Amino acid sequence: MAISDQIPVLIAGGGPSGLILALQLAKHGVKSLLVERNEGTTKWPKMDITNCRTMELFNRLDVSQGLREIGVPQEYSFNVLFSSGLSEGGEKLAQWDLPSPKEWDQRIHAQNDGTLPREPYQRCSQAIFEAWLKPRIQQEPLIESHFGVMLESLIELDDCVESYLVNVKTGEKHTVRSQYVAGCDGAGSRVRKTIGTKLIGGQVSGATLLVHFKSRDLTKLHKQGHFWHIFFTQGAVIISQDEVDTWTVHLPIPLDTDWERLDPRQAVYTVLGGSMGPFPIEIDEILVKSMWRPTICIAEKYASEGKRIFLSGDAAHQNVPHGGYGMNTAIGDSFDLGWKLAAMVKGHGGKYLLDSYEIERKPVAARNIERSGVHVSVHHDYVSWVAETGPGILTAASAEGKEFRQKIESYVTARDGENKDHGLELGYRYNGSPVIIQSKDCEEPHWSVRDYVASTWPGARAPHVYLADGKTSIFDLYGRNYTIIDFTPSGDISQSFMQTADELAIPLKRVHLPSETHVRSVWERDVVLVRPDDHVAWRLPQDGTTVNTREVLDIVTGKQRTGEEEGSVQLDALANIREKGFSGTTGNEDQNLVKGRGEFQM
Repeated sequence: MAISDQIPVLIAGGGPSGLILALQLAKHGVKSLLVERNEGTTKWPKMDITNCRTMELFNRLDVSQGLREIGVPQEYSFNVLFSSGLSEGGEKLAQWDLPSPKEWDQRIHAQNDGTLPREPYQRCSQAIFEAWLKPRIQQEPLIESHFGVMLESLIELDDCVESYLVNVKTGEKHTVRSQYVAGCDGAGSRVRKTIGTKLIGGQVSGATLLVHFKSRDLTKLHKQGHFWHIFFTQGAVIISQDEVDTWTVHLPIPLDTDWERLDPRQAVYTVLGGSMGPFPIEIDEILVKSMWRPTICIAEKYASEGKRIFLSGDAAHQNVPHGGYGMNTAIGDSFDLGWKLAAMVKGHGGKYLLDSYEIERKPVAARNIERSGVHVSVHHDYVSWVAETGPGILTAASAEGKEFRQKIESYVTARDGENKDHGLELGYRYNGSPVIIQSKDCEEPHWSVRDYVASTWPGARAPHVYLADGKTSIFDLYGRNYTIIDFTPSGDISQSFMQTADELAIPLKRVHLPSETHVRSVWERDVVLVRPDDHVAWRLPQDGTTVNTREVLDIVTGKQRTGEEEGSVQLDALANIREKGFSGTTGNEDQNLVKGRGEFQM
């Protein structure tokens, strides 16, 4: 198929951020051209948890149920074990109890107070997810996709971006003009280098050998109980990918190791043995061997000066796996960027709307990256204790040995936020955004990294609540674009919004719920304006102040500024990172000089 020479949006990169951005644009009726230098999707077992917030966004895109069907069945827990090793003398030291999606779903229906997500989380390897999503993207009539085609360079002009593409196999070149370009092209992003932004951050010390393999030796693997992860006291990890026969291990190795000469089977045995020595199992097949260096960093800029070129996903920020924030943050980026680009292409978005992308999303990434570094530090601490004391302490029957093992158990049990920090995942707020109208009649609610605080504070994700029928979520009533929710008996205010939106050609859906008293009590206000991403753009003041509907709609669509200070949260976050770096890293360093990234072997 020939490549179009003109398109509203060009997307560089066919990983999760690129695929989801293309799908989001299509859902909003906007054409895009997606190019990916590789012929197929990833073979590497990267992300394996889609968190609750991402599942809510996937539900918006009509792919959440499909992901559950290809992912790990709903009855399996997400339990995490801590072990001194599966070899003789090793034992389970601690456990994080993480309920199954089925259990989550039951709790969500029973606890209808707004504090829980609309969707439970889901386990599914990124390799499986991408392979499943790619053909669905290719079937979308508004998405033109070309795999085996790479973005070579691009130039931002006043009214468009001119991009130069090349077919990886044939060398054939193409020139494409687009209104916008999205760089979803990963850690080594050409798009990021083109807009001239640097990465702030550093490496987690050392390197890691990854082995992805198949084994049905469940008796040995489940020796200490069923698990999603086992973290071993020598610093290694095993991950159950599908609850059938597919596994991944991560083994810390010195940076100067000749990793290609390492025997992957012996590496698996070393991981499973923990601090007790190798633990052989039956391995049916080695799928992938690789070496990688964990990186924690963020781009100084998410957009070009002309606001026609944007970054999403790994091109904008890179996480370590702990907490699963990498792909989940990327999906949030692409969902946000997608509806905003669509508004610009469709004509109802104002010139300040695209300013809000970086202002809103960068603090979210910075906080998630920092938290992933905190999680890394937890594991680093107990591994360091064992290294300093010697592995003999793990099997010692003495009081000292028992006390040491209890110390590890108490330490990790008290620091179990790695997949329980739902305030971090669900509760981020877009404070300082130019397209959010803040409440001035009350103080901002407390924010907790652990628990999501149900609130319609402008900039926050609106709470999920079931209606009186016990089946319909308030989320199910949203439109594709903006939604005005009105709990008043008359509904006059929302009617006024609809009239103004019609005059301004702004897509707005009205939902009138005068009898839903429980939802109203959770939502805190009589009238709430919700954006296409479920976040609150405005809410009616408690004092019943007269509403200027035109001013509200002009601000939330980016046609008019709020007049308030914007972006301060973003600037504060970057200033702190420049000064102190992220937790868990060796400190800020030039990412262009980092060795050991992207080295893979089949």
